Amino acid sequence: MLKKRFSQNLIKDGNILRKMVSLAGITPGDTVLEIGAGRGDLTLAIASAAARVIAVEVDRDMLPYLEETARSSGNVEIVFNDILAVNIADLAGGHPVKVMGNIPYGITGPIIFKLIRERRCLDSAFLTVQKEIGERITAGPGTRIYGSLSVAAQLVSDVRMLMRLKPQVFVPPPKVESVYFSMRFRDDAADVDEDLLAFVRGAFGHKRKFMRHALVESFGGEAVDKLYERMGLPRSVRAEKIEPAIFKEMYEKIKDQVIGNGDKTGYG
Repeated sequence: MLKKRFSQNLIKDGNILRKMVSLAGITPGDTVLEIGAGRGDLTLAIASAAARVIAVEVDRDMLPYLEETARSSGNVEIVFNDILAVNIADLAGGHPVKVMGNIPYGITGPIIFKLIRERRCLDSAFLTVQKEIGERITAGPGTRIYGSLSVAAQLVSDVRMLMRLKPQVFVPPPKVESVYFSMRFRDDAADVDEDLLAFVRGAFGHKRKFMRHALVESFGGEAVDKLYERMGLPRSVRAEKIEPAIFKEMYEKIKDQVIGNGDKTGYG
């Protein structure tokens, strides 16, 4: 029986599963880490195209299904653990991996941020999430749903919406629509660190107010005024109008100011 606490909604349609694998561009040389293997339906589809599948599942009641999948495929390794508790680099064994998964809706944000933090061992991620979350991750500046998750994902990867999924394709059907999207991690994002991500989250701290209000709380009015002057930003600018690359530039300038002045306020 599927458990609500694990947000288990499985895709059984073989055509959709094969399309997901095709859109992910899985090749015979790929190692794929699957998040939330469930009963192994997507696992089997991935295994038919990849060299190796590391299937991570937290629900041990799925063991009989996944053992059968592993026996029939021959290239599936089952890891019973919470994806948030595992070290992806250790599982990958030093090889860049692709990530696939039908992500539990209740922990989508933490999983996305985990992939961002551990991206150095990842090639890309192809994930099924709640429509609202997928649209937020891929949203551009100036839209109502653009936020810190959008910026964080787009600072480190090229994001793209691949497919929309109606509730009827899941068992049991969720109450919301879902989307399948991709994150292709970029090599030029090595300097995106926890402090920068914290800066971005802080900038969105007062979504209904000007961004300056949130930044002043962390860095003080004088430092923020100097930052705005250097960046040519109006005092009335809101965080949802700022492009990801500009957030990075803002962070680098405010960091230089803080370090140069010996100021211990702010992030880091």
